[in-house]
Amino acid sequence: VSFKNGLAISYEKLGSTHSNLGNLPQALNLFEQYNQLSKELHEAYPANVSFKNGLAISYEKLGDTHSTLGNLPKALAFFEQETQLFEELHEAYPSNVSFKNGLAISYYKLGELHEQQGDLKKAFEYFKQDLHMTELTYQSSPSHAQFKEYLKMSYQNMGDISSKMGKTALAESYYQQAQALE
Repeated sequence: VSFKNGLAISYEKLGSTHSNLGNLPQALNLFEQYNQLSKELHEAYPANVSFKNGLAISYEKLGDTHSTLGNLPKALAFFEQETQLFEELHEAYPSNVSFKNGLAISYYKLGELHEQQGDLKKAFEYFKQDLHMTELTYQSSPSHAQFKEYLKMSYQNMGDISSKMGKTALAESYYQQAQALE
């Protein structure tokens, strides 16, 4: 089990390296192998929180890569699977800051994808869920500078999407909340 997990982590690190180098087809291949091993580990040990988290991350990597390649329907499917796992992890461990943050990022990615596809109403709902989880994450660890920055970005995203939907007053309110965090 530990060798399989080590191999999965190696595929993830290699995939991330190839992705950073711009070699997306190779990155995708490595992330698919990472996902396959993560699925096997999670199926064999469903109570293992680390394996479930690893599977969620593998879906995120596949979603990010497909999104970058322009394959939005596949990216959406992977982000939905990632979100489901992070929802389960957050529900089981509500005080775990990492799971809160992972869920916030999942909601953000779904919002971003729906916005790219022109579905502003769905994007708004996902960005709203992102904001809620980001607020919880920040409240859990207010001295963490990155969480404060994420919260500011979440308010800005809500302002942007509200503005695109013609909700000017709401957009202004979100922008003011973002500005208050500076």
